[in-house]
Amino acid sequence: MHAPVLVLKDSLTRESGRKVQHANIQASKVVADIIRTTLGPRSMLKMLLDTGGGIVVTNDGNAILRELDLAHPAAKAWLIYPLLYQ
Repeated sequence: MHAPVLVLKDSLTRESGRKVQHANIQASKVVADIIRTTLGPRSMLKMLLDTGGGIVVTNDGNAILRELDLAHPAAKAWLIYPLLYQ
């Protein structure tokens, strides 16, 4: 069996282990904390500033996630992209 081929930018490195697991869990918790207050019978509205400079007021979790600009790769892959394609 052949080894996987990784295509990374020169400035990037591949990391693994407990440090990466901890970072992935933290990224997931941060996004969950943002969405948590929009759920349930006592949900609150969020006021967002979109990329065009307009103001969006919503309690829709999907709309909020679409407006987030995440830098963490795991947070993007696990949380954002599946919601965009629903």
